Amino acid sequence: MVLGLTVGRSNDSFGRTALALFGSLGTLWLSAMQMVVIPMTIAVLTVAIGRAGGGAAGRVGSVSVGWFVGMLAVAALATVAVTPLLLSTVPAGTMLGTAPTELLEAARGTAQGSAPTLQDWLSHLVPTNLIRAAADGDLFAALVGTLLFAVALRFLPVAQREPLLALADAVSAWCFALSTLLLRALPVAVFALTYTATVQSGSESLRGLVHYVALLSALLVFATLGLYPVTAWLAKIPLRRLATALWPAQLLAFSTRSSVACLPIMLDTARGPLALPPRAAEVTLPLAVASFKLNMGISANFQLLFLLHVYGIDPAPGAVVVAVIALSLQSFATPGLPSGAVWTTTPIYLALGIPLEGIVLTNVVDTIPDLFKTVANVTGDLSIAAIVARRTTVPAIADITPSG
Repeated sequence: MVLGLTVGRSNDSFGRTALALFGSLGTLWLSAMQMVVIPMTIAVLTVAIGRAGGGAAGRVGSVSVGWFVGMLAVAALATVAVTPLLLSTVPAGTMLGTAPTELLEAARGTAQGSAPTLQDWLSHLVPTNLIRAAADGDLFAALVGTLLFAVALRFLPVAQREPLLALADAVSAWCFALSTLLLRALPVAVFALTYTATVQSGSESLRGLVHYVALLSALLVFATLGLYPVTAWLAKIPLRRLATALWPAQLLAFSTRSSVACLPIMLDTARGPLALPPRAAEVTLPLAVASFKLNMGISANFQLLFLLHVYGIDPAPGAVVVAVIALSLQSFATPGLPSGAVWTTTPIYLALGIPLEGIVLTNVVDTIPDLFKTVANVTGDLSIAAIVARRTTVPAIADITPSG
C-alpha cells in the first residue's frame, strides 16, 4: 500500500509500467479463483445434501437463514443507533461539493440504468437453465438449482444415485486441489492486487468523502471485531483459535474485495482450523456467500444516513424505516463481487430525494470501504457456519480435534 501510494503521487513511469504487470497478474489469479467457485459450490452441495439427506440439509439451511436475518437486523439497528453520533463530526446540511469533472463523469455510469428490483430477483429465483446460470456466474441461481437437483437425487434408487454423487465428489476434490495450488501464490496475489488498487485509488477525495470513508471503514472494522466474542461464545470456540483460523480468509477478502473468490479458502478453513462438521460447512457457507452480505446492514444504511445528513434532507421517519429494511434485505439480492451493491441500493436512495451526485460521489470512493465490507462478510459467513454447526450437529465443536 505504501509503495502504491508513493507511485500514485509521483506518477513514476516505472511504477506505472509495474501497475500494468501487477494488474494483469492480480486479475489472472482472481479469475482463476473465481473459476473454481461455481463447480465447487455445485459439487459440494450436491454431495452434502445427497448423502446427508434432504431433511438434515434443510434443517441446517433453515437455521442458517434464520441467523442471516437475525445478524442483519442487529447490524441495521446498531448502525441506525450509532451513525447519528458519528455524523456529529460532519457539518450538517452542506453539499459534498464538486468532484473533479473527469472523476465524476467516469463514475456517473455507476448509478445509471435500471437496477434490478425485488420482483425481478424473485422471478428469476429458479434458473431456467442451470448450466447457463453457472456459466453466467449467477451463484444464487446456481445454488437454488443445485438444491433442487440434490434433493431430487434422494428419490433415485441407490444404484442410480451413487454414480452421480461419486462424480460430484470427484469434481469437489478437483476444485479443492486446484484452489490449494492457487493459494500457494497468495502472497504474490495479495501484493499485486493491493498495489494496483492503491495506485488507482488516488487521493482526490473531498472533505465530506474523507469523513465518509473514515467513518464507514471504522464502523465496519468495529462490527467485524464484535463478531469474535459473539462467535466464540455461541460456537464454543476458543477466541485465540478462532482469530487464528479466520485470518487467512480475511486477508484474501481484503485483497480481492470478493466474497465469492473467498469461498474455497473459507471451506478449507471450516474443514481444517475450525474443524466444523462437513454438513455445516458445505451447506451454510455456499448459502452464505450466495445470499448473505452482513455489510449491507451496516454500509448501505450508513450511506443512506450520511447522504441525508450532508444534504440536509429530513424525510418522514416511516420512509426512513422502510428504506432501512429494504436496504438490509438487499443482502439477499447483492452479488458477492466488488461494490456489488451499487445497482441494488441506488433506487432506494433516489426515492428519498437524495441527489444523484451524492450517490455517485460516495460510490466513487467505495474502493477503500469495500475492503472492510468484504472482510465483514467473510467473517460473518464463517461465524454463522460455526454457530450453526454448534446448534444443529453432534458432537459439539469443542469435542472435535482439528485436522492438520
